[in-house]
Amino acid sequence: MMQTHTLYERITNEVHARPFQKVQAPLYMVHLAIMLPADQMGKAVDSALDMAARLGIDARTSDSGFFFISSDEMGLRFERHNEFYSLTLYHFGAETEDVLAERWLPLISGDLLPGEMMVGAESLFRSLRDDPLAWCRKYFGKRDFAAEQFGDRQLAASDVMSGGATLWTDFAVREESGLVRVLVEDRALQPFQAGRLLQRICEIETYRHMALLALPVAQRAMPLITDLDKQLSDITHRMTGDHQEQPSEVLQELMTLAARVEELSADTANRFSASDAYFALLDTRLNELRQERIEGLQTITQFMERRLEPARRTCQAAGKRIEHLSKRIARVSELIRSQVDLSIEKQNRDLLEALNGRARRQLRLQAKLESFTIIVVTYYAFDLIERTVRNTVPGDSLRNDVLMGLSFSVPLIAGVLWLYVRQLLKGYDEED
Repeated sequence: MMQTHTLYERITNEVHARPFQKVQAPLYMVHLAIMLPADQMGKAVDSALDMAARLGIDARTSDSGFFFISSDEMGLRFERHNEFYSLTLYHFGAETEDVLAERWLPLISGDLLPGEMMVGAESLFRSLRDDPLAWCRKYFGKRDFAAEQFGDRQLAASDVMSGGATLWTDFAVREESGLVRVLVEDRALQPFQAGRLLQRICEIETYRHMALLALPVAQRAMPLITDLDKQLSDITHRMTGDHQEQPSEVLQELMTLAARVEELSADTANRFSASDAYFALLDTRLNELRQERIEGLQTITQFMERRLEPARRTCQAAGKRIEHLSKRIARVSELIRSQVDLSIEKQNRDLLEALNGRARRQLRLQAKLESFTIIVVTYYAFDLIERTVRNTVPGDSLRNDVLMGLSFSVPLIAGVLWLYVRQLLKGYDEED
């Protein structure tokens, strides 16, 4: 019988894990992204539920990773991420931001929420009216809405969702609240479209901040990368100069340099990788806005590209420089190791040649001593035969004749012994 995979339900429900909220104008919303280590996320869940209870929202939930709870007046959306969590507060039917100072700001700015706030944005969402310029002047302090400058900051605006809404913001933090203000006017949005738009605005703010966490890291790393690059260049020049150093000494110095580069890579790789991922998400969310330009104003994408692209390039350049520096060190190390291997092979060859020379000298000495060996052996052989003849041959006359013949046979004995010794040394001579 076919069985259901243990992960079937979890995988199937993943596409429904973080749904958009169904909202309508008017609405006031505050979105926060708060940095917190992953092992302390339980505190964030408890704090979010505590905040909901203080706001009169039913705080019962079974999901600690994402939940949206609401009452007739307010709503709270909690979402957990790897290094931060996001909290979004909704005030349904609100025309102004009065609820922020009256009820939300004391909870947000107090000790209720654990962690460090990285992102703070407020959105005023209202239905289409005949006074969009006056609305913008009210919240951005702008007298001449047709001009790009207001104060010392620029305004970004565009028609979004294929003309279904209009969005204005300057991405500037308000002194009174510490939040970035976004104005959204509903022209023809369905409730789920409105929820998607507002969520995308929150995510754009979140991802642009999280992506830029890598910028200070890159700025600190750049001078160190330049210094390490110069050290590697010096080592390379010393290898090819007129007074070359011993490869073993250069290799030891290069290994120290490689360790410093790997330490720098370990300290920055995760941040740079996360930055690339956040920038990719930011690009996706900007594209999903489906913007149309308003004459005289920058679109949200144009505003982001002009100000974020240098930071993105800096982070990418730092990561690539570290990677390229590591590869260059590996190539130089391989070159030095090749020199060391060649030096070792030369030493081994010289040692083998010396051993072969000693063996040849030993064989030549043995050949020189061969004649003395034959003489000695011939003497002992003659002496043994003579003693045997004297003790075994009867009669003086016969014994004398035998000894006389033995004396004349000494060259024959020496010749036989010489042939025998040559036969024994034949194999060694051939190896030589």
